[in-house]
Amino acid sequence: MRNLFASLNAYMGSDFYKSLPKQTPIHSDHVLKSLRIDDEIYKEARMPVDDLLSHIELESMDRLPIIESLTRDVFQSFYSLIPRFWPEEELSPFARKISRRILGELIHSEDYALIKSICEGKPYPAMEATTEFMDRIAEQLDSLMDSVNGKNNAMNTLDKQEKAQDIRLDELKRMENQRRNTLTPDPVLEKKMLQTANRAAGKVRQLGAIGKIVDNNLQKNKELVSSVVSDAARAAMNLADEAQSILLCWGTDTGEPEYLQENRELVRRVRENNMLCQIARYLGRLKEMLRDKRKNSFAFGRGEKYSLELGNDMKSVITSEFSMLASPATIPLFLRKHAKKGLKQYKRRERVYKGSGDIICCLDESSSTMGDNAAWGKAVALALQDVAQYDKRKFALIHFSSYSELRTDLFRPGQYTPADLIASASHFFNGGTNFETPMREAVRLMEQENFSKADIVFITDGECHMPEDFINQLKQKQADLSFTITGVLMDQDSPGMAFSLKPFCNEIYRVSELDGNKVAEALLSNRT
Repeated sequence: MRNLFASLNAYMGSDFYKSLPKQTPIHSDHVLKSLRIDDEIYKEARMPVDDLLSHIELESMDRLPIIESLTRDVFQSFYSLIPRFWPEEELSPFARKISRRILGELIHSEDYALIKSICEGKPYPAMEATTEFMDRIAEQLDSLMDSVNGKNNAMNTLDKQEKAQDIRLDELKRMENQRRNTLTPDPVLEKKMLQTANRAAGKVRQLGAIGKIVDNNLQKNKELVSSVVSDAARAAMNLADEAQSILLCWGTDTGEPEYLQENRELVRRVRENNMLCQIARYLGRLKEMLRDKRKNSFAFGRGEKYSLELGNDMKSVITSEFSMLASPATIPLFLRKHAKKGLKQYKRRERVYKGSGDIICCLDESSSTMGDNAAWGKAVALALQDVAQYDKRKFALIHFSSYSELRTDLFRPGQYTPADLIASASHFFNGGTNFETPMREAVRLMEQENFSKADIVFITDGECHMPEDFINQLKQKQADLSFTITGVLMDQDSPGMAFSLKPFCNEIYRVSELDGNKVAEALLSNRT
């Protein structure tokens, strides 16, 4: 190779010398910047799935040496409010060419916005999405890297050559400092310095050529990269959405690290039960509806803003506090105040519920409800339980089927756990249909368990005749105890069964006349 510099002075006066960085570049394997608190959150979130992620990373390390850093970056992109990128020139070759491209495709994918809405500030769903995304990327990593490397193993060559170049530049810098601090010229040092400068300058063009090969390969296989990332993002979104729906139904939907293992176990248990998965599909939507309804309830006695307090409720934090997120310098201050519940937020008056008593739901678990009807009915029952919980009212779920098949689950304010709700949702008799037994149980709850002025919701899909003398007794009890009975008939497959409910229900909703969503919305709206 021809020497570019005939003398040390020629080197010192060259554009190459002038372009050299004053400090050794960082060459980070991470594409995204992170704060110390971000690193701690990542470590805690990763712990429960470390074995799985470590296995994925170990299997992929020979093809993508910075796979661990990519995993961290993917999590950061899902979890962080505002992901911050390292400048391209400060990235290592694999981070610059591969990770940055994958993250770019991810951020521009059609599912990314939804992933962010689910995962932002929430370690558990963010790690769920990350694990699924990395698993899908690892499955296609051979194809991805082959498309980048081409026939000449270009990416690996670029990585090795850039690392060797960094060593040369460090050596040049060291020799330059040594020469500057030497009182008399050192011909040996200057000769070596000139040789190293020529080798380093000669490699620049070679590195540029190899980099162009990698870029051309990436451009040529752009659709493959985009497709792999898009499929991985879609899978990550589906898993995170499922996890979030389950947590919304039964878990602790917070970003607090201490709930990570509890939430993971809860999601695992639900995923292993087909009935619970079906219920979660309906219940998640119903709870979202309730949450939106409460969010917009700002009348006096229903959440009126009247003062300020300190806390970390992001829905109530005043606007000026969010200004700290506008600058990297003040983001740590915001995070510290959030962790210590020291953010200024609106104080709201306690919600006052007027004129409604405890809720009793009688749920038909006959064999004919098996499947979609059972899932929908349980979802409505658990949404009613959520209404009762929010208003600090007692709730009872009466499971019924044949004459002798009866189970009552009591949910008194503050006296049950998510596991209790799951156990109740998992129950199913799969027998016949008898209305009298659950109605007698509902009356007993009012008389013996202090369910005052109860609001009874009776959900069934079938037909059942009750003796006239019992109906008369029931009406007398209704007058004495001041309760109401609302019937819900899941009759979309067999309309015309309402006559079974008319003798004892004050109001009847029929799924054959309104779709299930509208029936559920009407039931819940009338009780919030």
